[in-house]
Amino acid sequence: MTTVERRRRAAVEYSRGSFLTRLTTEQYDDLLGLGEPVAYPADHTIVEQGPSTPPLLLLHTGFVKAVRHALKASQPAVVDVYGPGDILGAEAAHADKRAHTAFVTSRAVTANLVPPRRFMAYLSRHPAVLWQLTTTFANRVRQREAALAYSRHEVLERLVGFLTRQQAIYGITMTDGDLIDMGLSHRDIAAAIGASEAAVDDALRRLRTDGYISTGYKKIWVRRQLSDELRPVLRPGPTPPKALG
Repeated sequence: MTTVERRRRAAVEYSRGSFLTRLTTEQYDDLLGLGEPVAYPADHTIVEQGPSTPPLLLLHTGFVKAVRHALKASQPAVVDVYGPGDILGAEAAHADKRAHTAFVTSRAVTANLVPPRRFMAYLSRHPAVLWQLTTTFANRVRQREAALAYSRHEVLERLVGFLTRQQAIYGITMTDGDLIDMGLSHRDIAAAIGASEAAVDDALRRLRTDGYISTGYKKIWVRRQLSDELRPVLRPGPTPPKALG
């Protein structure tokens, strides 16, 4: 039985390109055998930023926000979101560091909790799994860099960049579009793109009015290709005529 068949029997759908999708059946079973199943409700803080050692989690269902305060009194930023098939805490395990972000669930989570030392020992014995983990890290860095390119644009462009990334990785294909069902509130989205909640509300309203999305409680349906909304915004305007004389 392949890893994909095993996942289907367990009614688990992992996100595109996630770490667990890259493993063979034997690697997958061995890794899960290193730890134990755990579950967390929605809006649960798994670990706080700061002195604690973050857990190493292999996510099966649900979503987790990585949240960071740059300063003690600053507003939190959502620096990343993890979903089914992703691995959390591997960076800290590699670096042997404390939690530089908090992990907060946005949807109820089921996962396997693996002791970091046991995980690192496993990687030393299985270079092929280490290679897949490195590939996963590299892809996430590339995705973050692409998202950062929107940081100098207006809120609408930053929002479209964020939604496009989540749609590509975690979107659920429906008959009338893709569903982004990650449990993210408008406040979470604002914290992810560095905008005010009011500005995000306005940008979402524009996308709804133009027929690109529809929204529900912590859900967004993408009805049309979002990048089409940016073409009039990002296209350079006509070159002004030179003054005579």
